[in-house]
Amino acid sequence: MNSKSLTFENTPFLRLVKESEELAEVRREYASSSEHERRLAADFQYNSSIASEMFNKAIGQADDENSPWPGEVMALAIDPKYAPALLTVGSFEYLYERTDEAMAHFLALTTLPETTEDIVEIIDQAGDFLIDNQDYENAVILYSAATGEHPNIPEYRNGLSYCFGKLGRMEEAIEEVRYAVNLEPDNHIYLTDSGWTLVEAKCFDEAHTVLKRAVALSPPDYELARENLAELHRRMKGSVDR
Repeated sequence: MNSKSLTFENTPFLRLVKESEELAEVRREYASSSEHERRLAADFQYNSSIASEMFNKAIGQADDENSPWPGEVMALAIDPKYAPALLTVGSFEYLYERTDEAMAHFLALTTLPETTEDIVEIIDQAGDFLIDNQDYENAVILYSAATGEHPNIPEYRNGLSYCFGKLGRMEEAIEEVRYAVNLEPDNHIYLTDSGWTLVEAKCFDEAHTVLKRAVALSPPDYELARENLAELHRRMKGSVDR
């Protein structure tokens, strides 16, 4: 493929950064920079591109055709460990039906240090993206990698539990959500999710205990725990009536 015909839409990022003269030069330019300098440059490129796109849309102006690479692509060329760009580029790779490339970017997120800014939220967003696309198998791969690297982060355990539940792997779903609850015993969201997983596994007595606690700890505007408990009562009554 001619270098002038390269676009992110038709070429995976890892090829782009080698075959595009501009991106390859950007990667070389920042290779000798400190990690902090790369981060700042990538952050500026990523966020200024978003701001520019929003401004152009607001005034009805087309994007600058002299800048062929999206901000997230430029940011990842500058810093291959820049988490927001790994998430965004991975998401586009997936939408362009390059699942292997997408997963490589998503899994790279799980290897970043826990001190990386917003990393828990970003990995969870990657998981939610796969879940929204009903790709529970790859979401399990992502969350399993995340729990393997960082075993005591409840968001990852809860996400993994949800995916196991969607795949009908109820014993594993219960195990993971219990792990999340053990990490944060008073978290009403994890208790609610744990209770509902037990409902779906037909462990009604334990589900009742967990959901009552979830209701007791939930703020007034959180209705899900109460709704799940009411549904449990309906199912328990139905099982008795039969």
